[in-house]
Amino acid sequence: MKVVGRGDRSQVLVEAAEQRRKRAKTMWYRGRHTAGGGGGSQLLNAFLGKRGAFSYPKSLYSVRDCIDVAIGDQRDALVVDFFAGSGTTLHATCLLNAEDGGNRRCILVTNNEVAEAEAARLNADGFFRGDSIYEAQGIYELVTRPRCEAAVNGHRSDGEPIEGRYIDGRLCSDGFEENVEFFRLDYLDPDDIALGRKLVAILPSLWLAAGGVGNRANAEDDAPWLMTDPASYAVLLRESRFRGFRRELEKRPNVTHVWLVTDSEEAFAEMRSGLPHHLSVSMLYRDYLRNFRINTERNL
Repeated sequence: MKVVGRGDRSQVLVEAAEQRRKRAKTMWYRGRHTAGGGGGSQLLNAFLGKRGAFSYPKSLYSVRDCIDVAIGDQRDALVVDFFAGSGTTLHATCLLNAEDGGNRRCILVTNNEVAEAEAARLNADGFFRGDSIYEAQGIYELVTRPRCEAAVNGHRSDGEPIEGRYIDGRLCSDGFEENVEFFRLDYLDPDDIALGRKLVAILPSLWLAAGGVGNRANAEDDAPWLMTDPASYAVLLRESRFRGFRRELEKRPNVTHVWLVTDSEEAFAEMRSGLPHHLSVSMLYRDYLRNFRINTERNL
């Protein structure tokens, strides 16, 4: 199903997605799909400039073909991988975009797990989780981040251009038009959030919740609202400036998500009624605290 908008009561409107003309076969035998081949280990070694940093990486081309099967006809799709590994999914998304002119976005989620044997060695030397020397040996620091940066920039972390070509003839050193940004997921004190002391920390989450489209807003001193151009979201920081905020929204047809900072349920309801029904409107910081609360009494 494809979400096409919202109705006059904020209900989600959907329609059936267009049927693909053919299905992928159950078994794939192409050499480019082999994890140990030119699209897997060999390619990863070239982008990292070293061997053996990650065991058995998926072939770039098998992941590219899987994404194409699932959303090849959706050039603005959002691809999410909660087990990023070596970062093949982002690399494959960039490759598919380069081939068909798509604007697909990709979100990777990973921890910074250290291999069991390496962790034991570090512990014996007096280094533990949280220590910079220990964390430097984790999968994110050693593989995921440098691979994603090298794929987009076209050169390794040591500055050397990536040698070789993709199977379509594209030079690896050309990189891609995409940009990439890295965030650390941390625990925040709910009281600090409720008091508005962590606005800067949660702004990336709001940007991602709105689809990660366009520029990300930055908090400015005494600003009545946050609204970048182009962007898909806006944040009202001072409810006394709601009328000006609403007028500014009328000039921004690309905005789909709005957050209103207020402690009053009544004020939120009144402001919500004054905004177009197609907008997804949430209350800060109430809705943020509800959505991101984990299964503990205190932490978020």
